[in-house]
Amino acid sequence: MTAWLYAPVLLAAGFALGRARTDPIVSWAEDWTTPGWKHWRFWPAAPVAVACLALIWIVHPRRTLANVRSWRSGNRLHPTPQYDPEWAAKRGGPTP
Repeated sequence: MTAWLYAPVLLAAGFALGRARTDPIVSWAEDWTTPGWKHWRFWPAAPVAVACLALIWIVHPRRTLANVRSWRSGNRLHPTPQYDPEWAAKRGGPTP
């Protein structure tokens, strides 16, 4: 009998969460956690940031894992080009 009482509340909560815009909350948490854990603003925003990260992992696990792997890999695929003073000679073109 009590399940029928909770159903409308759960439906309304699900609708409200689906319609809510989370961008301002995430931006606020990101701005307040950036200074570091020694700042007083970190502690109210940390639970919000952790909840957002947990929600991202639950909703999009494969995409989030791919993003984490790409962040960890860094820039290994494209190394920084090095200056070569003999580039034109090695290429076979006219040298100045």
